[in-house]
Amino acid sequence: MKKAMAQVRPFTVRPFTWRVFLTCWLVYTAFWTPFIVREHYPAIALAQRGSLNVEAYLGWTDDIFRAPRGGAYINNNPGASLLGAVPLVLLRPLLDRVDQWNQRRPRTIPKGEEDGAFARMAAAGREFYFLLVAFLTVAMVMAPATAGAAAFLCSSLAGAGVPAASSAVAAILYGLGTPVLFRAGYLNHNLLVADAGLAALLLLWDPAARPLSPARAAAAGLLAGFSLLCDYSGVVVIAVTALYAWMRSAEHGQPERWRAVWAFAASVVPAVAVLVIYQAWAFGAPYWPSQHYMPPTAPTSRGYRGIDWPSPGLLWANFFDPRFGLFAYCPVLMLAFAAPFLTRVRHRVPRREMWILAVYVGLFVLFCAANQYSWLQWTTGFRYLAPAVPALAILAMQAGQALPRLARRVLAAAALAQSLIVAAAYQADIRTSVSALIRNRFELPWMIRLGAAGVPVTGLWPLVLFLLLGLAVGLIWLNPWRRHRSVPAHSPSTRPSSSSVC
Repeated sequence: MKKAMAQVRPFTVRPFTWRVFLTCWLVYTAFWTPFIVREHYPAIALAQRGSLNVEAYLGWTDDIFRAPRGGAYINNNPGASLLGAVPLVLLRPLLDRVDQWNQRRPRTIPKGEEDGAFARMAAAGREFYFLLVAFLTVAMVMAPATAGAAAFLCSSLAGAGVPAASSAVAAILYGLGTPVLFRAGYLNHNLLVADAGLAALLLLWDPAARPLSPARAAAAGLLAGFSLLCDYSGVVVIAVTALYAWMRSAEHGQPERWRAVWAFAASVVPAVAVLVIYQAWAFGAPYWPSQHYMPPTAPTSRGYRGIDWPSPGLLWANFFDPRFGLFAYCPVLMLAFAAPFLTRVRHRVPRREMWILAVYVGLFVLFCAANQYSWLQWTTGFRYLAPAVPALAILAMQAGQALPRLARRVLAAAALAQSLIVAAAYQADIRTSVSALIRNRFELPWMIRLGAAGVPVTGLWPLVLFLLLGLAVGLIWLNPWRRHRSVPAHSPSTRPSSSSVC
């Protein structure tokens, strides 16, 4: 990789970075979905009672089970719940007031909602409380985390020599034109693993090949450790980022190398310690995962609690099943497989980093093909391969440069349209999504749920929302775009070669 890199002008890059963040945050927040999932229950219990014991919600979902030593817990790691509890703790007075008001209202089961968790919420007089919880965990956790990852990608691409405007377009395409938009609709550990993994890799990367500082290595280690605290697929993030940190630190002298390596390793430890302590407290043994104690289900009948040898059929389904396959949700990501063979493009990932991304994707593909729980994705749509989406998006955008400009624009517009439509309808298939939107008068899922709860939602709601969202996005981009589009991100004399940029 070339070491002679141009200096990015901060006043050129920063406005685009912030506008990528604000745009993605606004869209994610507007498209929030009113669904309470297993990660919500420990977050609520922690905010209300200071405990991750969710015995009060036993029976609300099959993902909650009674522990051997008493109490009840979810069948997953607690990282997403711990993060989701932050806004619930900060805004507990507001939530308590809404809860008290909600329980004073007449308790009726909404029509068409007789079964499931929402019926329980309504019967308990807490439906609006849980709707507010769902909104806050998107607006204050999922949206800023995922928008922050997209903004970090924007600044990193600009730092590698990609013009600031092009970096912003690439980051927007990643943030809004891939299934991360669909997954940002509610508190989700898979997407948090994706956010943490992308940020960790970008922290370790430096297109100028400067020594890896202990501070950056430590920050990457914290993020990698947090991914494991969210889900055991985080072992892939830890393994690949540790390998990359070792390779990056090997470029320099022994003192710098070991400082960076030890900083990374030491920073992984706190999250691992939290996970071990949680498992010992909840189940009595620090080394067995929560799935070890849950009642057997169909997916757990194979291998060890559902972890078996990688299945070719499941691998294919994770990519192409119309209910949850990655390429069914975003076909354009298939371009990523052509990236290693297309060298005559202006901006490309350096060879070593390209193989790091390939290994990262490959390990996640194998992990998900071995995880029999992947067959259950149809209940909530694509999610298990979410951590692989950032790497695939980067490689796909590199390969896309080999296409004619018109073809690139058509593919980008199609990816954005499919992602927005699928997220708006919260349906897996683009055809069913379009028909559902038309049938529901373009009401988003949260509008439909509010209507079921007794709020007089009309056809003006989606119209007003989309107008306000369009106006806000226009205000974010209009003036900065005019101001900076003619300003190059690099001086002509120091523009980097195409072989050194991502």
